Amino acid sequence: MGLHEYGERDRHIETFVLTLVILAVLLIVVLTGDLFSAQSQNRIGGSVIIPNVLLAVFRTIAAGLSLFTVVSICLDRDGGPSIPLFYESRKCEEVVLYGVHRLAAFTVWSFIAFGAYFALAAFASWSEVFGASVPSWILAVIPPIFAIACGTALLVTVVVTYYLIPNNQKKGFDVAKYFLWYEIVMHNLNVILLGVDLVLGGIDINLSMVAFPVMFGIVYVYFAYIYAVYGGGIYLYDFLDPRIRLAPFIHIGLFVMIALFYSVALVLDALVDWNIIAGGLGVAVCVYSIVRFREPVRAGFQGP
Repeated sequence: MGLHEYGERDRHIETFVLTLVILAVLLIVVLTGDLFSAQSQNRIGGSVIIPNVLLAVFRTIAAGLSLFTVVSICLDRDGGPSIPLFYESRKCEEVVLYGVHRLAAFTVWSFIAFGAYFALAAFASWSEVFGASVPSWILAVIPPIFAIACGTALLVTVVVTYYLIPNNQKKGFDVAKYFLWYEIVMHNLNVILLGVDLVLGGIDINLSMVAFPVMFGIVYVYFAYIYAVYGGGIYLYDFLDPRIRLAPFIHIGLFVMIALFYSVALVLDALVDWNIIAGGLGVAVCVYSIVRFREPVRAGFQGP
């Protein structure tokens, strides 16, 4: 039984109720907890490994890369090839997306979170360099956004490398689209740059912050449905269709995956805090195992 199979009746009601319950529970946890307590400006904006000015430059470049990439894909006259699931026909077909429709992908959502993190973190770093103060609310939101960026970036990269590329190639579709420059940036450089920041920066993340990337994923699930029904008429990821037989379990699995990938970032962060060399090696091994820069041969998918 494949992931994308429909049963005798659609499962969208069960799927939406389940995700709504999970979202409500997480909101209660966030609103009743102390997850937005501001960390020190020095911890967020500074580094004990490299000069603060170099950290500020690195974060500024990463933020600029995010903005440039997102704007470029929206203005690209050639559009972006995709293999979505059409809502009405319930079949996957190759299409080309243009303009703001390019922003409907979870990959782009994750990369926007990536850019938001680096923009705010760069602001904190430059403030540290020039001796300026950072508003407490900015210091409070940076760690949650970092948690979202890490959890979703790992999910995006793993799903693209180990599901979308081999699955679409197996169906006979051309997977060259996954190796265009902006795709490489959004599902390879994303984890590389976040990994570097994890090692060089000093932001503290903890287990309770797992609520943020999971809620981010839930919000996207609802957006994907609204976009499919009232917007573009497609699901960019066939497994997100809430009507398929295993949809409730698939959605739970996705939320668990986001939580697990965030936990990987949490473990790596703890490893860096314990020993910078061990942490750096851990980040390097983790990133190397999930990125892919070369298109697989037509005969079949081969791991990185």
